Amino acid sequence: CPRDSDVCEDKGDLTKTGWAIFSVLMTAYLAKDVISGSKLIYHSSKSRHPLRSRIRYFIGGLGLCSITLFAFYVSTVYNKAIATSNTAIIANSVIVLFIMEIDEYIFSAVDAINDKWTEHAADTKVS
Repeated sequence: CPRDSDVCEDKGDLTKTGWAIFSVLMTAYLAKDVISGSKLIYHSSKSRHPLRSRIRYFIGGLGLCSITLFAFYVSTVYNKAIATSNTAIIANSVIVLFIMEIDEYIFSAVDAINDKWTEHAADTKVS
């Protein structure tokens, strides 16, 4: 909107299709983390695990679910604030998802340098 005018035109071409693509893209990417976090929370209720492991599973699962859902929320608010077209909302989503994936790339790089540094983290899987 021009500062010297009382009339404002909406020139954005962001449609429901753009939001639908955004939702599918974010859900497809983030579903893995929500499911993994939910499984950790579920395993924290199993009495076959020692109490210390159950606490770690619960805190880890709660943290993973919280961070994932927070990322979805922040991406939605961010795109609602600045996206003006379907292309922009998709590009913004891909950028946010790429930034969230950087830790996996760093872990892979460290693993490629020396796999002994990461073997303990890779071996500790929930049964």
